[in-house]
Amino acid sequence: MKNLKTFLIALLLLISLNCFAQKAALTPVSSEKGKTVILTDNLASNSDYVIKSYYVEERINKLFGGRITTYEVTKLDMVYTNDLGPNNTRTIIPRYVKKKQKKTSITHPETSVEIAAVTAEPVKVAETAPAESVNYVKVDVTGAYQKVLEKGYKSPEMLQKVADRLYFDGNLNTAAGYYEQLFILVKDPDVIYYYRYAQSLKAINQLEKADLLMKRFKSETLVVK
Repeated sequence: MKNLKTFLIALLLLISLNCFAQKAALTPVSSEKGKTVILTDNLASNSDYVIKSYYVEERINKLFGGRITTYEVTKLDMVYTNDLGPNNTRTIIPRYVKKKQKKTSITHPETSVEIAAVTAEPVKVAETAPAESVNYVKVDVTGAYQKVLEKGYKSPEMLQKVADRLYFDGNLNTAAGYYEQLFILVKDPDVIYYYRYAQSLKAINQLEKADLLMKRFKSETLVVK
């Protein structure tokens, strides 16, 4: 009788554990995915322009710094769809180009043109022995620019290179200062710098100025001349 009682207790315990395991397996795991944003503007409804490509910027935020990856694709379905993780953003920016006008050619039916066949002579390529290997020394040009800027010598090229390196390294707080100097020196920079400067300003909580830059960016967009 005692053995039977022990067996029943063990059986009930086993059934309870099995039910708990099934309940745990059926419980969904909640995870917040990174968001994807597609920027649009008035050119999207302009029939004179078509989308040439898509500029994609993926921002991975971390506790200390972060990183930004950019690439460009010709079709929207070529954009990566992997989950970037919580609080991270993938921004897609269409690049527009003006439609080319179709050229029409008029051929007179009574006019005929004879085309003579031309035989091209093969091109001879002189073979040369490979040159001796050269040892290269890596130079941190951007770092050198940054030191020059600290001494008071400024140029648009230097400011762009230093600000962009800090931006893509995730150091947006410092990049904002260099972008500010760039906008003081250059009154009409490339359109993409409105976007990068705005994102850098958001990192230092200058949200009102960042919104104005984003409005300017969306109004001009990335139009390819």
